[in-house]
Amino acid sequence: MPSSYKLSCAVWELTLACNLKCLHCGSTAGGRRAAELSTLEALDLCADLKRTGCLGVALMGGEPLLRADFFLVAARVRELGMELSVITNGTVAPEGVFGKLKKLEPRAVAVSLDAADPELHDRIRGAQGAFKKSRAFIERCLAEKLPVSVITTVHKLNLRELPKLRELLKGRGIAWQVQTAGAEGGRFSKEFLLDPEEFYSVGLFIEACRRQYPPEVLPVIGAHDLGYNSLLLKNVSLYEKWEGCQAGTAVAGIRSDGSVLGCLAINDDKYAEGNVRERSFYDIWNDPASFRYTRAFKKEQAGPNCAACPHAGVCKGGCSEMSLMKTGALHNDPYCFRSLEKDILKEELKNPLRALGLKLGGRAARGAGRLGRIFSGGREGT
Repeated sequence: MPSSYKLSCAVWELTLACNLKCLHCGSTAGGRRAAELSTLEALDLCADLKRTGCLGVALMGGEPLLRADFFLVAARVRELGMELSVITNGTVAPEGVFGKLKKLEPRAVAVSLDAADPELHDRIRGAQGAFKKSRAFIERCLAEKLPVSVITTVHKLNLRELPKLRELLKGRGIAWQVQTAGAEGGRFSKEFLLDPEEFYSVGLFIEACRRQYPPEVLPVIGAHDLGYNSLLLKNVSLYEKWEGCQAGTAVAGIRSDGSVLGCLAINDDKYAEGNVRERSFYDIWNDPASFRYTRAFKKEQAGPNCAACPHAGVCKGGCSEMSLMKTGALHNDPYCFRSLEKDILKEELKNPLRALGLKLGGRAARGAGRLGRIFSGGREGT
């Protein structure tokens, strides 16, 4: 029997192969996984996603453009009527890539950009010249009128780059997603993880940007790992209210070897629900035993950081990836804005605020409806 849960987006790691060695890469991409899905298996999976009712597919890596059959798979996604997003590092540009992308009419072409300083970006990405190539890729996307987005992953090395990146992106018709680095990958040292004050300052930065600029000038959102039930700030993600971890309820992650997780950010075999080589994605998604940690969550399962919170029943203890990384358990995210405000909204918070050059005054201009349009590929009026 089909599940009552509707799959909004399948985030598909098309390959783990990558030409960069990014410090914060949660999957430590570089070489291909053993026995990645063949072209035929990938095309069959596209059909199975459609049968499941999937609305959109985000193709990522590694670096997805390194797969020779990328455009064949991407075209099948579109032929089946699903929306397509492409997540790339912007340093790989096969012949004719921009024309082919344009024909696909993607919802978004998202390019990773972690600093406005070329040297720092190259250091983070592990390759000299990466910044120059990524900037050129972004400029070409804009020239081709592709719906380009930028994804920035924040940690101690590039926290101060946020205002500079803002100046680089504003007024360009570029949607900006800000997320924070985790410690799942093999190249990232935990010493670079944001401390609570720094983490909260990222939320303040996004709020300040939204108050200062309308979405048409600077459409910016925080990713799933940022926020929740602040006493002072609006929800910094795309939606007005945090509705809890969407892993296995609205989104799913697919590794290049066919294994299925609720979210690829979790990156733990313990949370793999099956493999499409052994069981169809349709069967995995519709199995009542799948994704129990979100689908069957009860408030009583909330960890000590969340148990007493009045929002626990809906919030489900915050971001699953963040909770696991910080506490080793689900439903226990210690980096909730609501809890952080009680601990750190004191005099010492002024330092990260000054470091980021934040101004919280002025007219709020979030425009949730306009943000939704921009992040779904619309760029009119920018």
